Amino acid sequence: MAPNAPITSTILPARKKITVQLPVREVRLSSVINDEHFAEISSWIDRRESMYDVTKIPYKFNLLLRGSRDGFTRETFHRLCDNIPGTVVVIKVNNTNEILGGYNPLVWNKQGKYFATTNSLIFSLKTQNLSNSILSRIIAAYHAIGCYQDYGPILGGYFCMNNDVRKWRYRHYDTHYEKRLRSDNLNLLIDEFEVFQVLKS
Repeated sequence: MAPNAPITSTILPARKKITVQLPVREVRLSSVINDEHFAEISSWIDRRESMYDVTKIPYKFNLLLRGSRDGFTRETFHRLCDNIPGTVVVIKVNNTNEILGGYNPLVWNKQGKYFATTNSLIFSLKTQNLSNSILSRIIAAYHAIGCYQDYGPILGGYFCMNNDVRKWRYRHYDTHYEKRLRSDNLNLLIDEFEVFQVLKS
């Protein structure tokens, strides 16, 4: 329209790309135990004198069952955990920081009998109230792992899930396990219950 008019244009600077750093979300594998506990359990499974470094644990722990998520019933336990070799069971005792558990190198099932192994163990893990973890290996190998439809996990006959789904039974017998885990024999009310499959990483 006006061929002799000067042409002007506003040139804007290049846009700056802003990198947004999102917060890292920490996903905890367990609501009961920590990495140090996983390292300790791995060391016990391998019968090591010293504990694995938490960055060099040779196992992956695959969560099979969490009571607060899946239910505390023995039916749930058998549905999610039967016929899977090498499992760790942990419980958190009500109104305490106490963490008890055990390792079954065999499988769980509902055959209605005990299975023999010299590699099962039970434990009480280090907490604010317990300065050092307690490891107790099986003595009575023939009585190591109990597999019954009416019960959840049975470790050594006297550490097991009762018929009442929130109660566990603990009784110590010197002929069954090396060390006592707690000072008294009680039916224990639990807050949480987890089962992990132990896989070589």
